[in-house]
Amino acid sequence: MKVTTVLLIDDNDLVRQAFKRILQSAGFRVVEAEDGESGLEAFREVEPAAVLVDLRMPGLDGLDVLSRLAQEAPETPVIVVSGEGTMADALTALRLGAWDYVTKPLLQSEILAQTVTRALDKARLMRENREHRARLEVLNSQLSQALRELRDDQEAGRRLQHQLLPPDNLRMGAWKFSRRIYPSKMLSGDFVDYFKLGERFGGFYLTDVAGHGAASAFVTAMLAALVAKYREAYASGLSDLILEPERFLEQLNRDLLGRHLDKHATIFYGVIDLDSETLVFSNAGQYPFPAVFGRMHPRFLEVPGRPIGLFPDARYARSELSLTQVDRLAIVSDGMLSNMVGQTSAQRLDLLLRLGGSATSVESLATGLGVADDNACDDDVTLLFMERSAE
Repeated sequence: MKVTTVLLIDDNDLVRQAFKRILQSAGFRVVEAEDGESGLEAFREVEPAAVLVDLRMPGLDGLDVLSRLAQEAPETPVIVVSGEGTMADALTALRLGAWDYVTKPLLQSEILAQTVTRALDKARLMRENREHRARLEVLNSQLSQALRELRDDQEAGRRLQHQLLPPDNLRMGAWKFSRRIYPSKMLSGDFVDYFKLGERFGGFYLTDVAGHGAASAFVTAMLAALVAKYREAYASGLSDLILEPERFLEQLNRDLLGRHLDKHATIFYGVIDLDSETLVFSNAGQYPFPAVFGRMHPRFLEVPGRPIGLFPDARYARSELSLTQVDRLAIVSDGMLSNMVGQTSAQRLDLLLRLGGSATSVESLATGLGVADDNACDDDVTLLFMERSAE
């Protein structure tokens, strides 16, 4: 585990030693400097995660150090240390870019570590928000470019959907996610995605937009962009909506209706709590229902719900499933039902349950269902496969 380094700049040796003991007890690595000049040299050498600097020092004082660090490393938290008689300077330092301040003498030693931890948490959140915004800007740029091509070229629509697909075999905690889309002759509206939501949660969905052609592919791209927007809101600490499947589907329903696209879609959306191994989910008309397999009888998660984009008053049920006895979860689009010639729907669903119990990968499940890359399908067949990973 990487140890976080804190640079302590103070000309008082007793203060440095006292602060060093407190910070080391809290798990930080401490680098000391006795004046401003040596503090700047140490900063450039060790690149600490945070800096504590005394305001009153001979030579280069704390305000000068703060000014230089604000220019060189504006994302590094700088916490000023002020004496009881220099609160005005501390406020000046805050206006100049200091992230926080502590006063000497410390009345409670834990305040120092709490102040440093709070500043580091803020810096981490700012960094993650910047990275999320950059990724979203790239996605929006790719989306805008691809959508321009989509109006005239169905192949461009397939490329767009491929660009938006999540990486195969993505691991989230104890689970590995994989997906396959076997396209029909015509561009269709199937899409699948899964993603991490911080360290504790993971989300996934499979959607099928009604109809075929560029218009349906456009809506899948738009839904992907909407989901990306709500992921960004969660990453930025602005909204937990994406963690609540029933409310999230209601919002997507409003979003789709508000764009007056004359298109509707089915979607199954789930959120995994990776710590408690609990799945919460809601369904907006997606069929067949997801199937679960493990140390229990294979079964479908039968949760009805109306499609999004049709009914302004649509509401969705929230369901919960413990995953402690589950080894695999499979979601297959309704193209599976239309492409399996010579069997009834009940027979096809029974086959899915039997295959899922023994399938060891998304490929083996697709093979058992008779789906292949070179098949000429009447409708897209999309598979989302979630399996407990041994690694």
